[in-house]
Amino acid sequence: MQQDFSRPINLAASLLILLQATGLVAQNTPDQASKIFEISRTDTAPQIDGDLSDPVWANAARRDDFLEFFPVEYRAASERTEVYVMYDENALYIGFYVYDSKPDEITANVFAGEGNHRYEDKVILMLDPGNTQRGGYLFQVTANGLQSEALFTTGSQVARNWEAIWQGNAKFVKDGWTAEMEIPFKSLSFDPYNDTWGVNFTRDLQRTQAEFGWYSLNGDANVANAGKMTGITGLSQGAGLDIVPALSGTSFDDKVTGNSESEIKPSVDIFYKITPQINLAVTVNTDFSATEADSNTLNASRFRRFFQEKRAFFLSDFDIFNFGLTGRQLNGRESGNNARAFYSRRIGLSENGTPVDIEGGIKLSGQVGRTEFGALVMRQDEFEVTDNTGTVTDVINPTNAIVARVSQSILTESKIGFIFTDGNPAENQSNSLYGVDFNYRDSDFYAGKSLDAVVAYQQSEDPDFDDNQSSYTAAVSFSGSSGWQGGMQYFGVEENYNPGLGFTQRTNSELFSSELFYVWIFENSTWLQEVESEISTTKWNDLDTGSLDSSELSITLANITFLRGDRVQIEVSREKEDVSPNDRNPTGDLGFSIPNGTYTQDRYEISYSSPAFWDLSGGLELNSGDYFTGTSTSLQQSLNWQANRYISLGGSYELTKFELPESNIYTREVTFDLGVSFTPSISLSSQIEYDNVRREASFNNRLRWEIEEGQDLWIVYNQGLLDVDEDYKFAVQNTAVAFKLRYTLRF
Repeated sequence: MQQDFSRPINLAASLLILLQATGLVAQNTPDQASKIFEISRTDTAPQIDGDLSDPVWANAARRDDFLEFFPVEYRAASERTEVYVMYDENALYIGFYVYDSKPDEITANVFAGEGNHRYEDKVILMLDPGNTQRGGYLFQVTANGLQSEALFTTGSQVARNWEAIWQGNAKFVKDGWTAEMEIPFKSLSFDPYNDTWGVNFTRDLQRTQAEFGWYSLNGDANVANAGKMTGITGLSQGAGLDIVPALSGTSFDDKVTGNSESEIKPSVDIFYKITPQINLAVTVNTDFSATEADSNTLNASRFRRFFQEKRAFFLSDFDIFNFGLTGRQLNGRESGNNARAFYSRRIGLSENGTPVDIEGGIKLSGQVGRTEFGALVMRQDEFEVTDNTGTVTDVINPTNAIVARVSQSILTESKIGFIFTDGNPAENQSNSLYGVDFNYRDSDFYAGKSLDAVVAYQQSEDPDFDDNQSSYTAAVSFSGSSGWQGGMQYFGVEENYNPGLGFTQRTNSELFSSELFYVWIFENSTWLQEVESEISTTKWNDLDTGSLDSSELSITLANITFLRGDRVQIEVSREKEDVSPNDRNPTGDLGFSIPNGTYTQDRYEISYSSPAFWDLSGGLELNSGDYFTGTSTSLQQSLNWQANRYISLGGSYELTKFELPESNIYTREVTFDLGVSFTPSISLSSQIEYDNVRREASFNNRLRWEIEEGQDLWIVYNQGLLDVDEDYKFAVQNTAVAFKLRYTLRF
């Protein structure tokens, strides 16, 4: 079924002209050169209870010159925010007075420390101890006093799966709420001879979808563009030693193969700051019992799935090991997770995600001057590879995994670097990789836009192949708060590229992709906040022949965000895909029989999502169009309910109808989530996933008690189930139970 795309293209062009004719906002950039202050030193540390009435705060440095940076940059903040800053030799102390003219409408729904804090009213501290504009730390506290942290992997992009030991709390007052933070210097890396740190402060106000910042540029507040605080001297990290002993137990019972095993074992992680900027980490008898379960959703593509790293040891200083495009969100980038030079999940996990014993490992990472470096050596134990029946098909010998990474800061915000890996934890043969990358950034490129560019080259060395083992990419992106934005990418991966410690989904392929969009911000509207229209292209070719593998032209007619926070999006696309005899099934887990050939598929999508900070929120998405030899229509619904501050419920249901020549087929995917917060430090998360294609269900439960910072107890109970007779009566296939008790001794 071929469709005429001229009408949607004309409609998009008309929408661009119409919106450009409306009265939109243009703010002048204020002079932010004065965003520098001298920090106050205190002899007495405040009690971190969220209460700013402690007299010690009277001598702190104060800042209150906040402006809005989203949705309208440099507009006067609608609510006042005051920040108090001081330090002693052991820690940095931050206080926030968050004034609110409507205290009854403060968004403070979540009461769980491990809950989703994204849509809560909150305050955020950003630190760049090296004053490099290339990395740093983020700490945030919600109105309920819940804390979370993140690591800046670049000067503007963060990774939220990093953990640190610090304290935060908050308290409601009659004209808003107050918050306090204590950031121990033991939890940071810094140059003790540098008395000037980059610093920034922001505040989220959910009911108006506004964000206020002390310093911002191009609609963003981060450490690449931040103010400065001076006078930071005489800091102490104590002995710089953290010893983290743990006791864990696991029990696994496989009903299909009849295999059962249980064990209890101690483990220990040791973290030592050789200098304030150089960290040494050692792990012995490593255990990952508390790791969250991977998603078991349906994979309806021909490519292997990518799962994020969740294990704490690998997440420590993980940003130093990022190479090329890893951790970078760039406009026009469409290569995804293809050709990652280093993928830490290759260590200690088999191909199907089953844990493999790690005898131990050592990691050295840090910074000297403008040079960052990291080195990792892990020893993986012998393990058996089994098939679905439990039959042993191979035995993998003990393996050493080695990773080395170094990068040099150049220009104002850019880096050039090198990576080397050696080891192959999944096979009994050698494997190595080397690569070089260049990351360029200019935060004030042109007319309120930031410019990012990445060039990377890597070469694997697999003894099974003599040549064609390279991967390379070049990407450029420009972005801002409004107006024209976009980017493009070229990416290639040769036929024999095969990194033993990396990850790739497709080889012998090259990619050309581009994206161009326009964002309108409405300053004076009483109902409309933002409208975006976009056109993007993606084309994958066979690297050797240049023949088409797949392509997509996508047009977002309108992505409309309303002032209260709900959103409507309308999109049309044309996809082409070549199905060849040697490819994996293009329908993935669906397993449909698709004849060889090239297919053109026109698809349409419309979606709506309600404001996420509402107690009852959700979304609806309709996707319809051609599907290889027939058509498909999918309706996805999601609903989340914050019943009270202690209990949250959520779920999604996706129904898809495939109309194929041989028959009509219906697929159903269901997820259900339950979160219970007994206290801010004791929480239970449960999830059920099911689809009627594999007839599999997974039941995952995780109880965490954060006794105090750095001291935790996890109890995990997971089951895999199968609807053998398609009667919705499930038989247990496997059961896994684990616990882990961790205690941090800090010296």
